Amino acid sequence: MKGARRPALSASRPARLRGMECLCGNVRMAARALTAVYDRFLEPAGLTSSQLAVLWCVLGREPVAMREVGEVLVMDKTTVSRNLAALAGRGLVAVRAGDDARMKLVVSTARGRRAFASALPRWKAAQAAVERSFGSAPFASAVRQSKRLAHSLSHEMGSG
Repeated sequence: MKGARRPALSASRPARLRGMECLCGNVRMAARALTAVYDRFLEPAGLTSSQLAVLWCVLGREPVAMREVGEVLVMDKTTVSRNLAALAGRGLVAVRAGDDARMKLVVSTARGRRAFASALPRWKAAQAAVERSFGSAPFASAVRQSKRLAHSLSHEMGSG
């Protein structure tokens, strides 16, 4: 109905306000916006922000158990597996059996290290763009607080 007036938002209409005061909803909304920015910057390197995070974790800890990648990144097993499969499919990482047959270890390949080297300046450019948009102090605080929140909750809830 063109021209019809919408009722004003009020406390009696909580469905209209759904999520606007919810930390989880707002952090997820921010994460979607940030992911779009970082993915746009990383596209020329052929990586998504999720893939870069996983590759970075592998490079910093290799050989690393798939389980540990999930713990470090506070990422569920399915998401870790999906990202590692994409990276392995492109020859950026290799997955091999660990000492225990139930454990899978991940290592980077030379191709993966080159992809990371190509992505890193693009990631730095994304960081700088977001910092300019948000402001240096709020940006630094958001990085610290989001890391603290993710890790304190994952440890408190026993998932990390």
